[in-house]
Amino acid sequence: VNLYLDISKELCSKLLFDNSPSDLSNQFLFFLSLEKSFDYLADDTLNQTNADLPNLESFNAISKWDQLAGEPSLKNIIYKEKQPDGFIFDFYNAKDKLLIPVNDSLITSNQSSNLKKYILILDSYKRFMLLLRKTLDEC
Repeated sequence: VNLYLDISKELCSKLLFDNSPSDLSNQFLFFLSLEKSFDYLADDTLNQTNADLPNLESFNAISKWDQLAGEPSLKNIIYKEKQPDGFIFDFYNAKDKLLIPVNDSLITSNQSSNLKKYILILDSYKRFMLLLRKTLDEC
């Protein structure tokens, strides 16, 4: 979990948002590494909760969290992060914006991401991870 998070932090510090091929690659790698961290956090959470969720390891990250949201001790934490001001929502929204380019011909368009947004996503993820771990330690 922490290795991929460290990779994400390092990539975030290198981002320039100049639309160069290397910068776009770094943005994609940022999301890939953060999603891997998110995926391994789900696996770690599953092991700590001893929940009976068969074949969860074969799911992708978001599907794992959807399944883990059924656990009473995690339900509210995960639900909050799926809301428009939560980590999960922001992460997948920013990732989709990277995949779908900004349409400049429209008056109202999807806004492109910037460094502030990426830092916010990292901070939200760290807060989510800390809250999750504290909750699991208390339960």
